[in-house]
Amino acid sequence: MKEKSERFGYLRSCMDRRFMDEVRMVFEEKTGLSATQYWHESYPGGSALPTDETGEQYVSKHGVSVWGWAAHGSGCGGQPGVSDGEITVRLTEVINQKKEKYPGDHYKIFSTDAGTTIEKIE
Repeated sequence: MKEKSERFGYLRSCMDRRFMDEVRMVFEEKTGLSATQYWHESYPGGSALPTDETGEQYVSKHGVSVWGWAAHGSGCGGQPGVSDGEITVRLTEVINQKKEKYPGDHYKIFSTDAGTTIEKIE
């Protein structure tokens, strides 16, 4: 049984294996969540593209209050030919839609070959 004070999160990322470990690491460091305190779902194109919301709807019913929305540049196979700049625009648009739907803290995570950044979206 979960403790009343325990927080849970959800992380959606691209399934590209190049960035998976670093995305999880920065999400855990920034939010203070352990690997067992959040659900992780991945799709080609990450959070910069709309997807089936089955996972999001499921976790929202299970107390998620921390949301991580990740995508990457440096050649995303789920978004072939799309520039890093356009991917970040798409990611921001999706996050703004998710903030309207799901209460809590929302984080934008973006990776390239140069590294991964994370910022809380107010």
